[in-house]
Amino acid sequence: MTVFKVGDIVTIKSHPLLSSPPKKIKEFSAQVPPLMLVKEVVFEKEDKKKVFSSEIENAQVADLIKYICVYFDANKSVFIEKEVYHSLLESYLKLNYYRNPDEDKKKIDLEKQLIPEVSKYKLVTEYLFGKKVQFKTKKLEHRKSYDSGYEKVNTSFQTPDFILSGIKNEDKKDMFFQDGKPKRIASNQSYKIMWFNHFQQKFSEHYLPKEFFVEGLEI
Repeated sequence: MTVFKVGDIVTIKSHPLLSSPPKKIKEFSAQVPPLMLVKEVVFEKEDKKKVFSSEIENAQVADLIKYICVYFDANKSVFIEKEVYHSLLESYLKLNYYRNPDEDKKKIDLEKQLIPEVSKYKLVTEYLFGKKVQFKTKKLEHRKSYDSGYEKVNTSFQTPDFILSGIKNEDKKDMFFQDGKPKRIASNQSYKIMWFNHFQQKFSEHYLPKEFFVEGLEI
């Protein structure tokens, strides 16, 4: 089993862009799950975690690996955290973005390069107060193609650009079990970011792992 790492982009396996061949999204945008970033990896002990049902034979109900995932709710302009089991997730590398064959070749070539481009993003490894940065999922969320009219529903996970406004080292206590095996994996350092929260009509700030942010890119 390949375990996702902190900063990896994932989504639940029902995401419509995981379909093949690529096609426009037919679901309403409110029904399309977000692309998320892994904030923390959590390991469970087999002797302490109930993975299979006690009532139905061979019925799996949990995993020994789960992740704390983060996505941005653009309607309320806040970050949301959710624990998700490994078996329910898929990597963004398997997303299939729709390309209209009637579009000009330049745009088609641009779309073909989206996933490879994201995989080569330059992370913000050097903190600079006041620096503009982007959430790793921004362009992926922006480029989704919907069937006629469906994208008009006011639901989105696209993020604004952010400003670096703080930094801190993360507490690395309780990271291992007594036998030395990892109990959880988390970032060593987090950046505080600032943005304008249109929902609350104020500037908001939030700490997130430095692995979540890339240099400012054209969308």
